[in-house]
Amino acid sequence: MSKVFNAIIKELRLLRKDLLGFAIIFLMPVVLIITITFIQNSVENNSNNVKLPILIVNNDEGELSKKIINKLVDENNLKLVTEYKGKALTEDTGRNLIKSGVQKILIVIPSDFSNYIHQQTDYHVSQLLAEVMPNPSQSSQVEKSTSSLKEVQIHFDPAISNSIKLDIKRAMEGMVSDLEAKALYDTFEEEFEADLSFLTEQQLISFKEISVSILDKNLTPTPVQHNLPAWTLFAIFFIILPLSINIVKEKNQGTFIRLQALPVSSLTLMTSKIIVYLLVCMVQFYLMLLVSIFLFPVLGLPALIVEGKLIGLTVMALFSSLAAIGYGVLIGTFAKTHEQAAPFGATSVVILAAIGGLWFPVFAMPETMRMIAKVSPMNWGLEGFYNVLLRDANFISLAPYLSLLLVFFIINITIAVIYEKKINQL
Repeated sequence: MSKVFNAIIKELRLLRKDLLGFAIIFLMPVVLIITITFIQNSVENNSNNVKLPILIVNNDEGELSKKIINKLVDENNLKLVTEYKGKALTEDTGRNLIKSGVQKILIVIPSDFSNYIHQQTDYHVSQLLAEVMPNPSQSSQVEKSTSSLKEVQIHFDPAISNSIKLDIKRAMEGMVSDLEAKALYDTFEEEFEADLSFLTEQQLISFKEISVSILDKNLTPTPVQHNLPAWTLFAIFFIILPLSINIVKEKNQGTFIRLQALPVSSLTLMTSKIIVYLLVCMVQFYLMLLVSIFLFPVLGLPALIVEGKLIGLTVMALFSSLAAIGYGVLIGTFAKTHEQAAPFGATSVVILAAIGGLWFPVFAMPETMRMIAKVSPMNWGLEGFYNVLLRDANFISLAPYLSLLLVFFIINITIAVIYEKKINQL
């Protein structure tokens, strides 16, 4: 036992030689989770009341186009720009502003837009009445408009994301459909001289959002509950960099050969590394947990609720740390130089994070990528954390993820030990 303790002291002294790097291991994940959570919370809740500017050129003087514009502003938190340099905005000026990247979205409403909607509505109502209640003596019929289909043009800057494009287009289509339906009701009211407002006063169907957990509790997820597991795992797995580099240092500086000459087994040395870096990973985890619980409310972010979940979170962090340490030991064992260990370790962690769902949800990936995600240890850890935080899971539901992480750790350590023995025999 004393040999393991002395080996642990040796590992701690190695870490103490680079206090700045050691501090970065703890500080960078904290800065990362604060920054990402703050941005995501601001975007989702629009806490800063940021309005997206949209250029509007209204060539129509009717009431319907004005209603569309007002509704677009009220329901979508947009800022309409109708002037440029003190002058009324024109279509050409708007296009030039979009082309130059100064503005991002331009909406052009065609002339006679309101009249066109009214004409088409009158024609459809008259056709319907003619089918339902034919009146041969009625000589006056509303003629169908012969003008071309009116187009509401939406110009986008190429840098605008597809999601924003779809949101704007759907909002416009929904508002135009609502106005067309309202115009139909108004025309029917005039035709029958009746009040049909009851048809639009109350919705027939309502929608209720429910997040279903394993224990049938209605949980409302927050950005903190999504970001804490993702960026904690990212930080934990980046422990492979100092771990693998220290292993390479020991081999290149001859420290490893001197250690082998001592009456200390390779298992003891390996155990000391695992214990030390496991402690580092758990300190990382608890530091980020404390930030999420106590610092986030001070910054105006929702606090993480861990009541009844601390044990589950700790177990998931422990097994995730073991998986990361095993991977770091494997890289350090195979790598011969710092230049091999550091780039490969950092790049592989980023790849595992990407395919594991830390940056993009796995369910939104193509089928092939969803299959690949299942082999990422970060995905196992992420799903386990989500089960604890969002699905309020018990240890039975966590068992598959814990088993996968433990097997991953054992496989990595076993391969590293076998390879090391093979090299020493040569």
